Amino acid sequence: MNKKKFASLRSGLFFFFFFFPISVFAESLVLEYKFTSDNGLIVSDTSGNDLNGDIEGSGAWHFAAGVGGGRGLKLNGIDNFILVSDNPIFDFNQYTVMAWIKFKPSTWDRQEVMEKAGSFWINIRKDTRKVRAGGFFGGCRNDASYFILDSSRAVLADTWTHVAATYDGAILRIYINGVLSGKSSVLVPGGPVCVNTEPLAIGAKHRTIPPPEDAAFLNGGMDTMRIFDAALPGWRIKQEMLKN
Repeated sequence: MNKKKFASLRSGLFFFFFFFPISVFAESLVLEYKFTSDNGLIVSDTSGNDLNGDIEGSGAWHFAAGVGGGRGLKLNGIDNFILVSDNPIFDFNQYTVMAWIKFKPSTWDRQEVMEKAGSFWINIRKDTRKVRAGGFFGGCRNDASYFILDSSRAVLADTWTHVAATYDGAILRIYINGVLSGKSSVLVPGGPVCVNTEPLAIGAKHRTIPPPEDAAFLNGGMDTMRIFDAALPGWRIKQEMLKN
C-alpha cells in the first residue's frame, strides 16, 4: 500500500471511530424494565434473560405517568418494591445500574433505587438528596469490604431524573442526567462484587440474611431501569438515558 492510500485509510478510520465510537469491551444487557405494557403484580424483563419481577406490598395497580408521557412504575414509599430472585448473572466483575426516578420526600434516611443486599446498591439520601452508590467488593470477608460514593450534586424532588452508577473493577462513578457527578477509586480490595444468595430489590432494601430487613422504600415513580454487566462509558450512559 502506498503512502497516499495509507494516509487516506487512516483518515477514514479516524473519522469513523471519532464519530461512531465502539466499546472496547463486550457488554450485555442483564435486566431491563420499561413498564409500558405490564399489568397486575408482575413486571416483565425485556432484556431477554427472563428476569421478571414481582411487585410486593399493598395495592393492586402500581403504574402511572412516566417519562415523556409514557407509563412508569408507581411506588407508595411504605411497602411497595419489585423483588427479583437471585441469579448468578448478578455476580458481577463490573456493572452499570440506571433508572429514571421521580421521588417525593420520605421519613426514611434514604430511598433505594435498587439494591442487592451485600453486593451493590444506588439510593437517594434524605439529608443531602445526593445519589449514593456502593457495594461490597473484593475480599468479602466482613463489613470492612464495602465502599460508598456520594454524588457531587443533589437531585430535585418530584422531578424526573436519570441516575446511574458504574463500577469497572476498580473505580466507582455516578452520573446524573448523563453527566458525571462523582468518581472514586474503591478504597477496599477491588475486584468482583461479593457473591451471595440475596435477591435484587428495586425501590427498597430487602435483606433475607439475618437480621432480615425491609426498609428505605422509594416514594414516587420509576421508569426504564437497566442493568449491564460492564461499566459503560459516559457517552453510553447518555445514549441509554435518551433511549428511554
